[in-house]
Amino acid sequence: MKTEAMNDREVSVSIGKMEEESQITTGDTGWSEEEKERMRQAGYDDMDMIRAWYS
Repeated sequence: MKTEAMNDREVSVSIGKMEEESQITTGDTGWSEEEKERMRQAGYDDMDMIRAWYS
């Protein structure tokens, strides 16, 4: 993603434990549908988006 886009995004951080069997989805990232669509057009799949969210 472009640096400008990263600076303009609201970032939410939650601290806590996740259940051992929890599954994270792109819906948990807080990204808008527009942002997710731009990432898909750039070649990201859902797993790539989740990895980007964690990094």
